[in-house]
Amino acid sequence: MVLVYNLYIFDRHCQCIYYTEWNRPVSPLTADIASVRTRAKEVARVNQGRSSDDNGAASASDSRRPLVWPTAPVSSSNAKDKSIASVQNVAMEEEAKLVYGVVLSTRNIINKFNGKDGPQGGNPGGFMSFATNTYRLHYYEAPTGVKFILNTDTATTSMQPVLEMIYRNIYVEYVVKNPLFHIDPHVSVPIENDYFRAVLNNYIREISASSTTTA
Repeated sequence: MVLVYNLYIFDRHCQCIYYTEWNRPVSPLTADIASVRTRAKEVARVNQGRSSDDNGAASASDSRRPLVWPTAPVSSSNAKDKSIASVQNVAMEEEAKLVYGVVLSTRNIINKFNGKDGPQGGNPGGFMSFATNTYRLHYYEAPTGVKFILNTDTATTSMQPVLEMIYRNIYVEYVVKNPLFHIDPHVSVPIENDYFRAVLNNYIREISASSTTTA
């Protein structure tokens, strides 16, 4: 089984325009979600005298929809909840910068080792992945300069076909070809497309349910 942890998408301006996670127990986006939901249930029981079953069902439904950043809205009007979201956004921004820096440094080192480093940019050295004792990072750079970083369990082999599929058949179809999404070559624009999110989520669920990964 393929265990996919999370996905980052960076544009040509080095900005994270999309992040989502599937199997990451603790992250800047999920660290305080449980306490927020518990507090909401308690308020509903005290003020309305209603069962928390509906809230539990809603929470279960929410858990099946991966959280996304930087486009996830703050639905609560509670000041404390908004402050939590603000802290999460700052933490995610710092994490995205760190991930981008590590990956680009690794890519540039590999390019130099292969004698293919040059002003043209891109990924001429063919950097595709590296592994630690807890995860494997997979990297794909599209011809347009958009970069996809996918983290999985260490047992997963090459995810290049998966990342290319995400770029060509999901990103291009539902983001680039979307008439409502205006790509400005000088400005980073976060991906706010529900169809893109849904198709991507379904695709990750499909490959996570498979027993092997195409190498």
